[in-house]
Amino acid sequence: MFSLEVPPDGSALLRGPSRAECPDGCKVFGGYFKSFSVPPHKQYPVEGPASLVVDGGSVAFVRGSPIPDDWKLSLEGVVAIVGPTDSGKSGLSTYLLNVHVDRGKVCVVDADVGQSDIGPPGFVSCACTSEQVPHISELRPLDGYYVGSVNLQGVEELLLAGVVRCLKRVAAPLVLINTPGWTTGRGAQLLRALVDAVEARAINIGERILPGLLASRPSYIYPRGPQERKELRNLAYRRHISLKGEVTAPIDALSPCRWEGGLICPWGRYMPGDVEKPEGRGREYVVPRSYLRHILAGLFKGGKLAGYGVVERISEEGVSLYATTEDFDEVRIGRIRVHPEKLEELEPLP
Repeated sequence: MFSLEVPPDGSALLRGPSRAECPDGCKVFGGYFKSFSVPPHKQYPVEGPASLVVDGGSVAFVRGSPIPDDWKLSLEGVVAIVGPTDSGKSGLSTYLLNVHVDRGKVCVVDADVGQSDIGPPGFVSCACTSEQVPHISELRPLDGYYVGSVNLQGVEELLLAGVVRCLKRVAAPLVLINTPGWTTGRGAQLLRALVDAVEARAINIGERILPGLLASRPSYIYPRGPQERKELRNLAYRRHISLKGEVTAPIDALSPCRWEGGLICPWGRYMPGDVEKPEGRGREYVVPRSYLRHILAGLFKGGKLAGYGVVERISEEGVSLYATTEDFDEVRIGRIRVHPEKLEELEPLP
């Protein structure tokens, strides 16, 4: 534990995992907080002047404010935050929420399914608040739509469906969409389709990907490698999923796949076999029998997200799974697989 004094003309970049106490308040992403926590592999800016006590983590001092001047916008309606990976999308989303929430409720649709902040990876999640937050990852999801993969290639239409569904669930003077970091090729095409479908105003970070406003990329970004991104996904699974016990659902609750001695899904066919690793190509695979276990599921009731589950067995008799709730009528699955006890991602379905 150590004390920090941040001068008026400087800022502190606090990296997690850490906990900060600010007796007189700290300005973080445009909001003021007496205390806040920084998760592992995240970095929060504290603008001076500030006095704080920090437990854990590390800190770097920089001159001036880490918040670009052109982030100071007055917005309303539906706004899509667009930028590549590690460009500051979640930081800008948090900042815009904090500076607009005094006008009324602000909602966020988190569509960055590979590095989800509001819900588990693989889900488009939405949340609303009337209070400032140190980071949008502290928002609790109101609803979600299961895309079923952290890699959007081949499931682009599911991301669009998730964003449209979430926008129907929320209402506020300002709704922010935190978009995926896939900004080249088909990814750019997906972003254009998303913005057009929901008639959103685009704010591009660092480079102009779509027609709309251009905001600066922060000078101090915490770059993360593949292993750190995997650890962040695992932390998100543990934060949002608390499995209570094993339940069995009828086989017709399974969606969008069906069971015919193997798993038949819109994106592929997976038949169990005595193989060490998946064999096949295109949409036809023979997979180790273990690959048809530990499949992450979104549990829905009446079309609304009710909880989460991890599938243990699928057969003609039904779907056995570890679940966060018993009150659901649909078990929606995708490619993601996670260990039900450790809540760590496993090799996904091909």
